[in-house]
Amino acid sequence: MPSKTDLTSAELAYINELVSGSSAEPGETRAGFRVDGGEKANGLLLQLAAKANLTLEAELEDYCMSFPLQLKQDEFQAVQLQLAPPTIYERGPVLRAWRLHLDEPLPLLSDDGNETALSVHELSPNGLLVDAGAKHQAPKHLHMRLALPGEDSFQIDAHRIRHAEGGMTAYEVEYPQGKDAERIRSYLYEQHQRLHPELQPELSTQATSDAPETP
Repeated sequence: MPSKTDLTSAELAYINELVSGSSAEPGETRAGFRVDGGEKANGLLLQLAAKANLTLEAELEDYCMSFPLQLKQDEFQAVQLQLAPPTIYERGPVLRAWRLHLDEPLPLLSDDGNETALSVHELSPNGLLVDAGAKHQAPKHLHMRLALPGEDSFQIDAHRIRHAEGGMTAYEVEYPQGKDAERIRSYLYEQHQRLHPELQPELSTQATSDAPETP
């Protein structure tokens, strides 16, 4: 990671406006802005985006956020840059993805949508902390469904990595659909804002679908 540079609340507010539209459904316009660096610079960005994962790194005092950058070229050859929801990292002896402790555990669902004995107590972009219940043993692999509050369920594939304290089991999770990984990051970003308003005093809690105007 580069040396830490604190972002101003105005800069964070601008980033939030860009990300707030990042979960738009197909056919809807995501928030973003036009890149106007000239033919050569735009071409270089497009080449890099085709071969590598581009990110914007936001450095905060106790956290840092890595926003995936998505570049698209329209029919007029203009380059549009969009920010996807970030992965949030927590600073400490080891930099690790921030984990959300769920006040209300989320049940894992069977393929037909019924609740199982398994429940998620902590959530990170690529991990779950699961309680299998007193009468069940945590399986090595999970092929189940998860529903975030107020949303439809989606498929998850996970494998057990270790047994944790309190009878919990930690899993590394994959999402067969890439859009579902983005839904998880978006949900974690919203919850991080809710739990840490002191870090982002000017960020709106309401999602905005309109892209900010470029100066």
